[in-house]
Amino acid sequence: MRGTVSNDQRVYHYESPFLMQGENGLTLSQLRALFIKSLLKNERAKYVTENYALEKEHRRINIWRKDGKMLSEEELLKIDEIIPQIFETN
Repeated sequence: MRGTVSNDQRVYHYESPFLMQGENGLTLSQLRALFIKSLLKNERAKYVTENYALEKEHRRINIWRKDGKMLSEEELLKIDEIIPQIFETN
């Protein structure tokens, strides 16, 4: 796994030297939309209506479920695969 998970398995953290706000010309809103569509494999998915939250601070990304539940092993694997693809190549 490239990212790390909090002790309670509620928050996924990803940190990279390649992550910088605005480096790729996309806004945080656009990045969130791209993330949720990729995670759910649904082009019609909307970030605001789905159960995931994403925050980006400098070179660190935090992702968690809005309902406060733990992230499942399957969710963690998907997120860990998607995040570098989105944030390091766009």
